Amino acid sequence: MAAFTAAEHARALYGLSRGTQATLSVAQPLVGALVAAPDAPPWRLGVLVVASLAGFWAVFAANDLLDLPLDRRAAAGERPGARDGAAGWDVDGAGARHPVAAGLLPVAAAMAWATALAGLAVGLAALLSWWCVLLFAVAVALQALYCLLATVSPLKLVVSGVMVAAGGAVGWAAVTDGADWARLGWLALWLAAWEAGGRNVPNDMADVAGDARLGVATVPVRYGMRASAVLAFGCLLAAAGASLGLAVAAWDVFGPAGVAGTALAGWLALLRPGVALLRRADPPTALAAFNRASFHPVWVLAALCAGLVIH
Repeated sequence: MAAFTAAEHARALYGLSRGTQATLSVAQPLVGALVAAPDAPPWRLGVLVVASLAGFWAVFAANDLLDLPLDRRAAAGERPGARDGAAGWDVDGAGARHPVAAGLLPVAAAMAWATALAGLAVGLAALLSWWCVLLFAVAVALQALYCLLATVSPLKLVVSGVMVAAGGAVGWAAVTDGADWARLGWLALWLAAWEAGGRNVPNDMADVAGDARLGVATVPVRYGMRASAVLAFGCLLAAAGASLGLAVAAWDVFGPAGVAGTALAGWLALLRPGVALLRRADPPTALAAFNRASFHPVWVLAALCAGLVIH
């Protein structure tokens, strides 16, 4: 392997952890925490942010390591990181895409990076609650299962939905031992549906040609682009409705401004790109929907915070 500069190594590590996507994902447990206890001690929220950041960066890095055989096959046949027919900005493309498969990062360095991040996440989670540690372990196990099912079944998207819902529940467990099942239910439904319709299926639609060549079992590979667009839109509709349901159920937290902001976020980040995908079920439109949906939890968090300030 050729020598690389420190900046190139940093870019490779950022790409390994899909730094932009992983950082955006911190909004998910933060929403869970603020819905559960808007008056939670600031130190708990601070520890939750750092633990979540380390955890998401670790899980995304683990995903790349588990998918390494497939990524190496892809790299051998095409330019690493290219999406078939889906040119344009890609929120997952910041940093080097699949840097280990591309020869930009040694396997040992990638494993050390993922292990160190996971250790930091577990240590900080233990300061908050052992439920947080358990939920993090569940998320890691589901991530491993998802990767093992890569060439087996497109139903692995259900696994990813449950995994993301578990990640959101970490925020809840970080600030309270109690359970409001209505709020928890809306939170879990929102995140699971958002993951399926906003990230998983559109991302697979953007990669459909490459996945078909590699024998990866995804919804678009098995059932086609039109059926995938319909499924994605159904999940996006469910996610937008569930996020609004969560805001209404937590009216004391969101207030009227937060509820209105959540409704607007659902339209701009989920429903509008979902309608576009229904009209044009192709890789570029799917990539655009994926990019826009990736910001939805951040926009919901912004609406919640605005509601707290105003309400």
